[in-house]
Amino acid sequence: MSQGMTNLADVLHARRASMEEMIRLLAEEREATISCDTERLHEATARKLEVAAAMEVLDGNCRQLMANEAERLGLPANATLSPIIARSAPAEQAELTALQKKIAFLAGEIRQLVDDNRRFLGNSIATINRSLAFFQSRFTVSETYGGSGQMVERGANSSLLRREI
Repeated sequence: MSQGMTNLADVLHARRASMEEMIRLLAEEREATISCDTERLHEATARKLEVAAAMEVLDGNCRQLMANEAERLGLPANATLSPIIARSAPAEQAELTALQKKIAFLAGEIRQLVDDNRRFLGNSIATINRSLAFFQSRFTVSETYGGSGQMVERGANSSLLRREI
């Protein structure tokens, strides 16, 4: 295996490991949210930001190594991994193909977890907002009909359920 391909495989292995860590952190973030553990949620979020930054660096390194290998193999500099794998030696093809499939699978899993967490948090926020709107409507000054049919204004000392209607 050429040194360039070895470096590319190493970066892809590191990328796979960072994606697996991101999946773990997304699951931990969801569990912390469900259990209302704000400290654990904060730690998971901070760690998630660190992993995302590391993933960006790995992506840049990977793009550079792929451009170098594409040039060495006579491909355009913006070639993706598939044509690079197709032009590489059979021993390199097996390892790179396995890494490519694993990374694609992990990317799909990350997208699914992010979407699930987004929906979960969105539904939770919507429930909280509905609850707040309900209680705010009960404690805000508004008019209603009193026992004699007259319009009365509720004050700050109003109860949640008025028995005047």
